[in-house]
Amino acid sequence: MPASKSRLICAQKDHTPYTWSEVECEAYKQGQEAGREWKSIVRQVLVGKQAEETSFHLRYFELEPGGYSSLEKHAHAHVVIAVRGQGRVVLNDKAREMQALDTVYVAPWTPHQFLADGDEPFGFFCIVDAERDRPQPVSPREGRLAQAAGAQSDMPD
Repeated sequence: MPASKSRLICAQKDHTPYTWSEVECEAYKQGQEAGREWKSIVRQVLVGKQAEETSFHLRYFELEPGGYSSLEKHAHAHVVIAVRGQGRVVLNDKAREMQALDTVYVAPWTPHQFLADGDEPFGFFCIVDAERDRPQPVSPREGRLAQAAGAQSDMPD
C-alpha cells in the first residue's frame, strides 16, 4: 500500500450538516434493527478512509433536532467530543447533558446512546479504533435501564 499523504480537510460550517472538503456524508447505518433504532443522523469519516497510517478513525456525526443514535454496546472504547448544539448521552442507566467541547469516554461494553436536544443540530467528533468489533444490541435489562434514563429504543420483550 502506498504511503498516505498529509492533507488539510477544510470545514464548511455554513452547511447543515457541517461538512468537510473531500469527505462524503454517509448514512449512519444501513437499515433499522429491533432494539437498535436510530433517527435523523448522518456520519462523515474525516480520517480513516484514505489509507491514512493511523490506528484510529476520526468520524463526525450530526443529529437533527429530535434525532438519536442507536442504543448499543461493543468491546471497543471510544471518545466523543461535542462540537455543535446541545445533546445528551445515555451511559448505562445515567443521562448527561452535553454542549460544545464536552467530552465523554465510552468504556468497552457500556450501553450508550446520543440524543439531540434543542432546536439546532447536535454534532460530535468520535475517535475510535481503526480495527474494532461491530456494535451489539443491549440486553433487555440494559435496555430498560437506559430507557429509564431517557434512551430512545423499541426493546423487544
